[in-house]
Amino acid sequence: MPGGDFHPVFFSIVAAWILAAGIGVVVSRSVVRAAVSMVFCFLGVAFAFALMNSALLAVIQILIYVGAISVVIIFGIMLTEPQQGPKPKFFTRQAIWVAPIAVAAAVLIAVVLLSSDLLSAGETALNPDLRGTARLLFNEYVFPFELVSLVLLAAMVGAIVLARKDDGR
Repeated sequence: MPGGDFHPVFFSIVAAWILAAGIGVVVSRSVVRAAVSMVFCFLGVAFAFALMNSALLAVIQILIYVGAISVVIIFGIMLTEPQQGPKPKFFTRQAIWVAPIAVAAAVLIAVVLLSSDLLSAGETALNPDLRGTARLLFNEYVFPFELVSLVLLAAMVGAIVLARKDDGR
């Protein structure tokens, strides 16, 4: 890694943190607890970016995901009416068949990645500074940037239309 200060032990701790928080999102029966676990997962990803000497991505992760996205999700949870559903079953007939297939797929992907030269392609990290990122974003990638903003605007208008209560008009 650039700078030579990458610590695999710290990265393993952060990876375990991200994994535990992700499992907390999936396993939690309370939607609010799942949202809080998601916030901790996003914070762990920000710490992983910081460990990889990508301070800009870490700050963006905290501002956008931990700040904005998490607040919107928690706000949406607070505005909706709680609905009671059946108690989830973790070990069903489907899980008996899917779990070995998922493990086999993960092992296959790991074997392919470790036996090929794909992992050595990213040995030199390119971490542009803020000025370089802004130059790329607003000069070369301005059309995709604006296109994404239009898609997000359309999604927001669609969400407002779907969430609006119909009062008979």
